[in-house]
Amino acid sequence: MQRIYRVAPDAHPHPLAIRDAATVLQAGGLALVPTETVYGVGVSVAAYAGSQDMPDETTGYARIFSLKQRDVRQTVPWLVAGVDALDRFGVDVPPQTYRLAQAFWPGALTLIVKAAPCVPAFMQADDGTVALRASASPVIQALIRVCASPLAVTSANTHGMPAPVSFDDVEPRILAGVDAAIDAGTTPCRDASTIISTLDGTCRIIRQGALSAERIQSALSSSSALD
Repeated sequence: MQRIYRVAPDAHPHPLAIRDAATVLQAGGLALVPTETVYGVGVSVAAYAGSQDMPDETTGYARIFSLKQRDVRQTVPWLVAGVDALDRFGVDVPPQTYRLAQAFWPGALTLIVKAAPCVPAFMQADDGTVALRASASPVIQALIRVCASPLAVTSANTHGMPAPVSFDDVEPRILAGVDAAIDAGTTPCRDASTIISTLDGTCRIIRQGALSAERIQSALSSSSALD
């Protein structure tokens, strides 16, 4: 039976909500969760880390794609605990990536890195990368801590539709397709994260979101001046 938990925005979520949602995630289930940017649907990475093959269609991970009506060959970004995740889940990470993570994590910045061997093949993009973000959401931070795992989370919308910035914006079909849901009202940012790649040594904005290009460039310029 699906459970919906309501928590106060911008506050430490009730331990019961986190415990029960984490139990669902640890079992490989699919949860609707609020980040500080938009609402997402996702799973615990640890629940799927033992396989290199795409899980079957009944699993929480595979249901992300059927719910969103999105190609399974696409990948799902990971929400991680902090900057240390760059070394754990990435390899050959450029200095600019560390600078940006130190400047904006936790926050609305997703960083694309070359995936470490521990990242399951089906969770990597075709070019062998994985997208990482440390979220400022108290709900996400608590779930990562209790699950002892990153969360693979993507926006909770049908592919091509707007990403929901409040629980009330979530499509009924999406809500009905998850095993647990946390309602934290409206997200603080009300916009998706900015996605950055520095793989080729330059900073490329893959998607402009809540974090402006000006702030990103300012952070890189300030850090370079200290080198």
